[in-house]
Amino acid sequence: MLAVACSSQSADPKALPSWVGIYPGSHAQGSGSDFVFQTKDPAEKVLDFYQQQLTQNGLHMDQRGGGEYGGLLSAEDDSHRRSVVINIRSDKGTSEVSITPVEKK
Repeated sequence: MLAVACSSQSADPKALPSWVGIYPGSHAQGSGSDFVFQTKDPAEKVLDFYQQQLTQNGLHMDQRGGGEYGGLLSAEDDSHRRSVVINIRSDKGTSEVSITPVEKK
């Protein structure tokens, strides 16, 4: 998994940026600089949702990959002010999703 430095402050679950969006039926919890949630949906379905959501909000995909053990998506806007890394670990029918958004001022 990729490690991305965002800030030294803990993430507030209510602070997940609107340009990232909340996956349907999930409740993201803050964990350090990340937001995490679990879903029974496969990693590819979660990645498809976030790719569409991020593209609609002006970000472009830097990389995307996946397989039976999970997936990864990273995206950034053209001004390099907003970026996000989404890591998914799949195990026994559950996908654990970790979202690391970065917003530069």
